[in-house]
This record gives sequence, C-alpha cells and structure tokens, in this order.
Amino acid sequence: MSSTSLAPAPGTKRSLAAFRRARICIDCRTLLGPDERCDGGLAHRVTSLETPEGRAKLVDEVWGPPDARRRAQQLAKAGGGGLGLGSVLEGGCGGCDAIGSEAFFAVIAIVIVAAVVIGVVWLVMKIVEWIRAYMNRPKPHGGLKRPASIGRRGAISGVVQWPAKLDAPATNADCVAWALDLRCKRFLRADLMMHDAETAGFEVKLDDGTTARIPAGRIRLEGPAERLDRSDAPELEKFVKTLAPDVQGPEEFTPHLEVFPYDTVDEVLVRPGDRVQIFGELEREMDPGANVGYRESGAVLVPKGVPAIRVER
Repeated sequence: MSSTSLAPAPGTKRSLAAFRRARICIDCRTLLGPDERCDGGLAHRVTSLETPEGRAKLVDEVWGPPDARRRAQQLAKAGGGGLGLGSVLEGGCGGCDAIGSEAFFAVIAIVIVAAVVIGVVWLVMKIVEWIRAYMNRPKPHGGLKRPASIGRRGAISGVVQWPAKLDAPATNADCVAWALDLRCKRFLRADLMMHDAETAGFEVKLDDGTTARIPAGRIRLEGPAERLDRSDAPELEKFVKTLAPDVQGPEEFTPHLEVFPYDTVDEVLVRPGDRVQIFGELEREMDPGANVGYRESGAVLVPKGVPAIRVER
C-alpha cells in the first residue's frame, strides 16, 4: 500500500488524532493504532482502549487490582480520632463557692493549662493523621519497560521542508510532528504513564539531494524534550481525557481514578528547518504529483512501517 497519498498538502494545518489510538502497551505505555503490535516486540503486552475489558486491564496495571485499591483508599481515609475538649470541661466547677479566691484562681490556671495541653495533643494527632493519609494514598504504577529505542546506526540525515501543520498538545507550538511522555511524581516502580507521538506528514531533503516523505500517522520520535508542569499545559488535559476518561473508584470517597495520571510532561517537537535522522528501511515510490523531465526521476523515499525519527537539534 502506498504511503505517499497520506501526506497532507503543504500549507494546511490539522488537529490532533492523525491516527486512531485504539490500543496501548501496558508494559511501556505506548499508544498504538488498531491491530498494531508494540514496537518493543512480542514481549510487550498490548490491550485495547476501546473496550471496557481492555480499559479495566490498564486501570488494574496503573492502580493495582480492585482489592488492593480498596485497601489503599481505606488506609488513606483512616486516621486517628481527635480528642474532644468538651468532656474535660463538662460539669463546670460545682465546688467553686466552697473554696477561696486563691484556690479558685489556681483551679482556673490548671484548667487553662490542661486545655492548652489537650489542644496541642489534638493538633499533633491531626498532623499525624494527615501525614498517614498522605503516605497511604493510592500510588500509580508506571510502565515496567521503556519504549523501544529507534536505534543508533544506519540512519540517513536531512532537513525538514514543509511548513508546520500541527499545534503541539502541551506547548501549543507550531510543528510537523510531536512526541509526549506523561510522568507522575507519585508513583511505584517507574514514572512513565503514557507515551504518544504523531505527525501530520512532512518531507525531508536528504543530504544527497533525495527527498524522503514521512506520511501522516503514528511516528517513533526521539530528541531534545521540553518539560512542563501539568498546570502549565491546561489544553493537554482535555486531549488526555479523550483518550481514556477517568473511571469510578471502588469507594464512594474516591470519585474517580485517572487512567493516565501525570504531574509533568516531556514534549519533543519537529519543526521545519530541523535536521533529523531517519532510521529503518525505506522504499522508493513514484510521486504522481512530481513535475519532472523525461529523464528525471520522480521517486521519493518512504519508510516501511512506522517512521523512526531523531531530531539532531
């Protein structure tokens, strides 16, 4: 099947979702298209994002099985009961009329000191209760494995040609391709919760003068990343929720669990003018839209499978 027809026309701009994110690798958290295997090979387990069973499997991988989630949430909710002050002061001072003024003031002083001590104890217990709840709150589990590397050898280099056609989901910057890593500070095992990358399609003028065409869709992308806090990328949250909405927790005091919890995001961009390396096997295809002479070649190079790109910036 030819890939050249998938490239958008220069000058047009498209939104997110150049491919349907139908599956995810629960080992490295890479989002995949329909019927795709993970780039990491058969050892990486893949589940569906489009079925309740598949999403439940992912939630269990992120937050643990339901019984473990329930125990963690109950520990987070549980805390030491505060001491009441009212019982200490109940009953008033029935014998005040029978004692002298000096004794009366001494009793009042004792009561005040006792109240201060009880207040301090109550405050300490509340602090301990808060720390216990904070430490016992459910912690998400990151992927057990890293996303597969695109390689280190056998690449060809060139410069990205077409104008930007995408808005990056985190920084909203103009680009032709992007990659995201969602990471969570509050985690067990690893901190990577989701890896995603796509392109609207672009061309690369290779160093030997040949043209390589990267079709629209999923892409494997590496390069210098910009890290942002979640609060600095509000539009990204909407995009993440469209991939997998939050799910109801097992207890009423936990209204939802995020399928992709994150605190920070690492974003890699490809822009026109960037030098890039293309890895993997390429095939030569005729470009039906090329305006060439009788003896000139109208062929372009197109990656076989999912394009693997590294930004040399």
